[in-house]
Amino acid sequence: MRLKPIATVVNTVSEDIRDWDEVESRLVFEKEYVPGLYKLERFKHIWVIFGFHKKRGWSARVHPMHDPNRPLVGVFATRSPKRPNRLGLTLVELVSIRGNVVRVRGLDAYNGSPVWDIKPYEKEIVYDSQDRRKSR
Repeated sequence: MRLKPIATVVNTVSEDIRDWDEVESRLVFEKEYVPGLYKLERFKHIWVIFGFHKKRGWSARVHPMHDPNRPLVGVFATRSPKRPNRLGLTLVELVSIRGNVVRVRGLDAYNGSPVWDIKPYEKEIVYDSQDRRKSR
C-alpha cells in the first residue's frame, strides 16, 4: 500500500510531551483536497489518521507516557508512537476551517507529521438549516 499525504501537521511540538489535550495544530491541506472539506464544519470532532514520521522501530511492550515508573504494557494498549506501522489515529476537537487549513485541538502528532486521512466523528453531526436539522 502506498500512501500519499493529504495534509501536513503544523504545530510547535517537536518532542514527546505529557499532555496533548490543549495542543492546537493546523492541518495544512494540499490544494487538490480542499473540496473534500465541504461541510466538515458540521462536526465538533474528527478522526485524524497520521504518520509518526520521527519514530523508528517499535516495541511490543512500553511504559505508558514514556514513564519508567509506570508498569510495562503492550504497545496496543497505549498511544505510544513506537508502533509496527507508525500510524496514528486520534479523535480531535475541530476548532475551525479556513481555506486549506483545518485547526484542531488534542492531536498527538509532531510538527511536520503527514496526515493520511480524516473522518468525521458521526455521532456529533450538526446539520445546517438546508439539511433540516438543528444546529449546535
